[in-house]
Amino acid sequence: MFKTILVYLHLIASCAAIGTIVITDLRLAAKALGYRVVIPAPERFETLMISVALTLLYLTGATIVYLGVQANPDYLANEKLQAKLVLVALLTVNAFVLHRKVFPILGRSRPVSRWTRGEWTTVAGSVSLSNSLWFFCAFLGIARVWNGTVSLLFVLEIAAAAWLLLFVAVNLTLKLAARDEPKPIPDWIDSMKTSLSNFAELREP
Repeated sequence: MFKTILVYLHLIASCAAIGTIVITDLRLAAKALGYRVVIPAPERFETLMISVALTLLYLTGATIVYLGVQANPDYLANEKLQAKLVLVALLTVNAFVLHRKVFPILGRSRPVSRWTRGEWTTVAGSVSLSNSLWFFCAFLGIARVWNGTVSLLFVLEIAAAAWLLLFVAVNLTLKLAARDEPKPIPDWIDSMKTSLSNFAELREP
C-alpha cells in the first residue's frame, strides 16, 4: 500500500508540472500571433509550482527506486530506468540553465526581433529540452513494456529525437514572434499569423 501511495504522489506531481508547463507554453505561443512580440518570463507561481513538483518527484522517485532495490538487487539493471535517471539529471541541470540564462533574457522585456543569435539559441535549446524531457520522462514512467527489453542507448536516441522535433517547433514559434509588422506583400509568416488569429483570445492583455 505504501508503494502504491508513492506511485500515486509521483503521478500527481508529474501531472501538476506538465499541466503548468502546457498552460505556460500555450500562453507564450499565443503571443507569437501578434507583432512586436515581447515574451515574458514565467510567473512566480508557475516556477514555484514546477519547483515543488520536481522536489516531490525526486523524493517519491528515490523512495520507489530504494524499495525496488530492496525487493530485487537487479532492479537498477533495467536500462530503461538507467536512461530515465540520466534524463532526470539532465532535466535538473537544464532547470538551472532556465533560471540562470533563459529567464534573465526574457526578463529584459525586449522584442524577440532584437534578440541576439546567442540569446535565441539559448532560449530555443533550453525551452525545447525542458519540454521534451518532462513529457518523455513521464512517458517512460508508464512504458512498462520497455522494462528489460530496450537498451539505454535506444531510449536516449528517442529522447534526442523528441528534443530535436521540439527544437524545430520552438524555433518556428520564435520566427513567428520575431516579425514586428506585416510585409507589404504577406509571406508565410503573415499568412500563418492570420490563420491562427482565432486563438488571439488566449493572449494576455
